[in-house]
Amino acid sequence: MKIDFHVHTNLSVDGVHSPREMVKKAKKTGLDAIAICDHNRIFPVHEAKNLTKEFGIVVIPGIEGGNIAIEKHWIALGICRQISAIRINDILDTLRQENCISIAPHPHTRLGFDAVESLNGSEPWSNRQVRNSTGVPEVAGSDSHALPMLGFCWTKVEADGTLESILESIRKGRCSPVGATIPFLDFIRFYPLYIRHRLLQQPTAAYAAVRQVIGDVRRVRACESSVLSCRI
Repeated sequence: MKIDFHVHTNLSVDGVHSPREMVKKAKKTGLDAIAICDHNRIFPVHEAKNLTKEFGIVVIPGIEGGNIAIEKHWIALGICRQISAIRINDILDTLRQENCISIAPHPHTRLGFDAVESLNGSEPWSNRQVRNSTGVPEVAGSDSHALPMLGFCWTKVEADGTLESILESIRKGRCSPVGATIPFLDFIRFYPLYIRHRLLQQPTAAYAAVRQVIGDVRRVRACESSVLSCRI
C-alpha cells in the first residue's frame, strides 16, 4: 500500500483545503491511504469512515500534537480521544495504553516513539537530522497543507487494506519511506492559496487562530519551566 502518514486540512490553523478535497486529491495521485493529522485536533473516526467509503482509500484518524510554533510535535494514528498530557513521556505512555501508533515527525531527537518520519516532504533540512540509531520503523509523510503538496512521497506498507493491519505493519517495521521532498515550485504554491482562502476570506478566524497559537506557546513554556524548577 502507498500511504501518506502526515496530511493537514483546513481544520489546522495553517491548512488550506477541506478533508474531502485532500482525500479526493490523494486518490487521484494514486495513494491507497492517508492519515489526516491536523494540529491538536483529532480527525473524527466517523468522518474518516465516511470518506473511506466515498473514495475507496483508507482515511486514518490522526493528530499532530504539540505546539505548532515550536518544534516539539508528535503524531498519533488510530487515535479516538484527546490527550491532556503535555510532557512527551506521558503522552507516549498514554498512546501505548490506547493501542495507537506514535510517530516522531520532522523529527525531534526524543526516544520512545513507535516510528520516525525519516522522509518529510515539506522539510528537507529535517530529513538530514535523522539518526535512527535504535532502528525503529521509518515512514514518510508529505506534511501537506494544500492540494499541490500531495503525492510526492509516501510510505510503502505491507498491509491488507484495513486500519488495524496498517497500524500493526508499522509496529513490526513492515514499512519503508518512498519518494522525494516536494518540488520547490509546488511547495511555494501553498502561500498564495493560504492568503486567498484563509487570510482574505476568513480574516476573523485567522486572527483567532494566531491568538490561540500564541496562547499555546505560553502555556507549554510555562509548564516546561515549572517542571524544570521542580527538578532543580
